[in-house]
Amino acid sequence: MKKNVESILIIGLGMIGASLALASKSKGIKVFGYDSNDLALESANKENYIDDSFKSLEEINNKNLSDKIDLVIVCVPPRQTQEVLNNIHELWNTSVTITDTSSVKNHLKVKDVNNIILSHPIAGSDRSGLFAADSELYIDKKNVICDPFKANDEHLKRLIDFWESAMQMRTSIMTVNDHDLIFAMTSHLPHLVSYALIDSIRLSSSNVEDNAGGGLKEFLRLSGSNSEMWSEIFTLNRVDLIKALAGLQISINNLLELITETKEIPDVFNHLEILRDELNEIKSFKEENF
Repeated sequence: MKKNVESILIIGLGMIGASLALASKSKGIKVFGYDSNDLALESANKENYIDDSFKSLEEINNKNLSDKIDLVIVCVPPRQTQEVLNNIHELWNTSVTITDTSSVKNHLKVKDVNNIILSHPIAGSDRSGLFAADSELYIDKKNVICDPFKANDEHLKRLIDFWESAMQMRTSIMTVNDHDLIFAMTSHLPHLVSYALIDSIRLSSSNVEDNAGGGLKEFLRLSGSNSEMWSEIFTLNRVDLIKALAGLQISINNLLELITETKEIPDVFNHLEILRDELNEIKSFKEENF
């Protein structure tokens, strides 16, 4: 089994997969591609995003593929990831290393497989599709590796080397439970809140469109992300997302009570001072950690 990745198969040529393709080609890695969308696959071939392609998952589901491909990366929406893994079962327990890019992991289940390791490259955009690809998308970004199936060390080392050396990413290893809870707070909740805010504006009778500053537009940028993918993420990670949302609700209620001066406080204090101190504490935490 080769240590370095010399050839790669990317399943799913949206923004994430196509960016991987361009970045891999720039490092001299041979790139094979597949997408269920015939037009996307045709465009990827025509525009040289990939070197060669497969026409179906059935064609990919062949043990002999291990003779020419070192790494398979599944870059499809979260709910489809399990389906794709099941449909390439002939590659399980071969010399091919298999990984994914989903931001939710708890729903992915396989048994007695030694070459599947889960990855979450923390890089993205509110744009989607093949032509949103960016060859430098992954540089200096973090990638969280989860190994719930206890893969062979050779596969784990090869995958980490690919992300760190070829993609120039920082990696860390995390359990699936920790991963899904952390990203419910740091990624899934912000997207949900962005959708909720634009929805509240949509339902209001106020004319805000021409009066939106840069701050609002930046906050709402997340709600421009792929709605199919995010609806899957919200539902697949609902348990941890509900926990994160409950924490946010407590914080909002606390600030609301200070603003409306309904919060019970000692007489020696006033609500304005406590609100200011609370906002300063929040600001300090943000500056120290983000």
